[in-house]
Amino acid sequence: MSSPARGAERPTGPSGGSARLAPGRARHRRAVTIGLVALLVVAIIGAAAGITAWLTHGFRSQGTVGYHQAAVFSVRAGDCINLTPNGTAVHVVPCASAHTAEVFGTFRVAGGTWPGTAAVQQKAASGCSSRLAGYLNPQLAATNLTQSYVYPGQQAWDAGERSVVCEVRATSGTLTGSVRSGV
Repeated sequence: MSSPARGAERPTGPSGGSARLAPGRARHRRAVTIGLVALLVVAIIGAAAGITAWLTHGFRSQGTVGYHQAAVFSVRAGDCINLTPNGTAVHVVPCASAHTAEVFGTFRVAGGTWPGTAAVQQKAASGCSSRLAGYLNPQLAATNLTQSYVYPGQQAWDAGERSVVCEVRATSGTLTGSVRSGV
């Protein structure tokens, strides 16, 4: 460190030491420093949140999922059907050819608000059971057939779907020909 030239004076404070900032300016400098540090922390947190959102959600806008009526709700009693392995598509086929199931009844469940899965399932089971005897050929009653049903889930219900589809299936393999009485 160089020393002041001869005759030059070094600034001194009131106590004779080196010069200090006035108390008002020191507070101002401290407040500005604290403000800048706080702003830096907020910027870092915001950047981290933005990067996290981008990595996990890709900044995609919120979408609305619409309900599309499942094809199974458009079949009618007497239709013989084949389902795709994942159950997303239903193909109506002639009953004389091999098929997965035969629709023996359809009906609508009454109600306004979603009653819950257990309630809809119970109504579907009892409604289909009451329709099977009137449809099934009595000579086939003792064979290896089983009934099943498709009912609307909550999303379908909320979209207005109330249909239940009653099906009869073979316990193993496929059906060939109709199981309908009088056919």
